[in-house]
Amino acid sequence: MKQADEMGRESQTPRDRLSRLNEASLRINESLDFGTVLQGVLESARALTEARYGGLSTIDDEGQPREFVSSGTTPEEHQALAETPDGPRFYEYLMGLSAPLRIPDVLSHFRSLGLPEFHPPVPAKSFLATSLRHQGRARGVIYLAKGECGREFSPVDEEMLAMFASQAALVIANARRYQDEQRARDDLATLVDITPGGC
Repeated sequence: MKQADEMGRESQTPRDRLSRLNEASLRINESLDFGTVLQGVLESARALTEARYGGLSTIDDEGQPREFVSSGTTPEEHQALAETPDGPRFYEYLMGLSAPLRIPDVLSHFRSLGLPEFHPPVPAKSFLATSLRHQGRARGVIYLAKGECGREFSPVDEEMLAMFASQAALVIANARRYQDEQRARDDLATLVDITPGGC
């Protein structure tokens, strides 16, 4: 059954894959709410690749961590992912990716990089990640995993995620700009409300 599933995924026509990518892109353009966009991007990435778990991390203009969302996790697993030992080095490595990363065994790979304390709080085996780049700069990263019993990510999954990430980065940038503009308007309205008239 596993081999049949893999063959089915690999034999999808380019038209089928483009159709699925188009549907995912349309879904993530349905809202400008920043939190909704981040969650929608991650859940669409999971759906495109049939991942069991997923995470999405963003960074600011100085390269410092900002938002973190997860999908397919319990609240406890989400918290553990956010606080995982060697987390800063793990995220720094992922943020520096210049191409998608697809590996069959996540623990062996990260231990080989000198991250022996990295222990995902979810059953993760196969791993797929790609950076979110906008205007030539890394703005975040999407990373996906399958459990011990799941099939490995395929070259098709890698290609789909890379194409989707380029669209997602633009949508995230637009949603962040909208969020910043909303905050600026709210701050101005508050200032006007508390400023005495005629002063």
